[in-house]
Amino acid sequence: MADGVPQNASHMNDQPQATDGLSFLSLRFEVLNGRADWPVLGIRVNGENPFEKVAKDWQGFDPADLLGVPSPLIPDGPGNRVAVYRCSCGQAGCGVITPFIVASPDHKRISWVDFRDYVGVFGGPIEPEAADHEGKPWALPDLHFDRDQYIAEIQRATSDRSWETPPRQTARLVEEHLADLALPPTLALKWVSPAWKQEGVVLSFENAIRGSSRQQLLLLTSTKTDPIEAANDMAEQLLSTDHGDWVRLFGYRVR
Repeated sequence: MADGVPQNASHMNDQPQATDGLSFLSLRFEVLNGRADWPVLGIRVNGENPFEKVAKDWQGFDPADLLGVPSPLIPDGPGNRVAVYRCSCGQAGCGVITPFIVASPDHKRISWVDFRDYVGVFGGPIEPEAADHEGKPWALPDLHFDRDQYIAEIQRATSDRSWETPPRQTARLVEEHLADLALPPTLALKWVSPAWKQEGVVLSFENAIRGSSRQQLLLLTSTKTDPIEAANDMAEQLLSTDHGDWVRLFGYRVR
């Protein structure tokens, strides 16, 4: 698989079908720099990258951040400002392309308007505090999509898990196992991810102590190779251990 090439290009309808001034949305999964466990969601409008001319080499967000139920790409109520692309370094805080996504009053169209860049504001696609910042306008035209085609494309991409590698599947299943985990009020599970440079899954907990918070990383491993079996094994290891011993037994530092 070449870097930047969609993982499932043969299954994606990227043929432009814009009519009546409306654009055609297509989504694809792209692997950058050989990082198959962390693909990005590529956006195409009428078959082309609409951001390439103003932000060369910028990249999309992780598919899990923009797809799902509900998806931030599908506007709710008066609309939302959503970061759909980010700086080429992969950090949203360095810069983002954020249209305001809104449905037309007759619910026949969905529009991306007023594209803006924010530095040091967004950590992911959605940032409630963005309304407190003006941002910097991008020289990008408003985009208007047929609602049915737009929704269908997001639903199609959401149901397509071809981007999810075995390590990503394992991490997702571990997080699902721990979704209802009873924790002390000062402790919160923030995210679960494949380990960066070794086997296993990394869990990030936030520990709030005396008005400040501190991140604690744990590493879970398993001899199982099947993602479902590995996730069950990892979750059982954690759940069968008193949380007071987690750091001693599973504590992890990024190498």
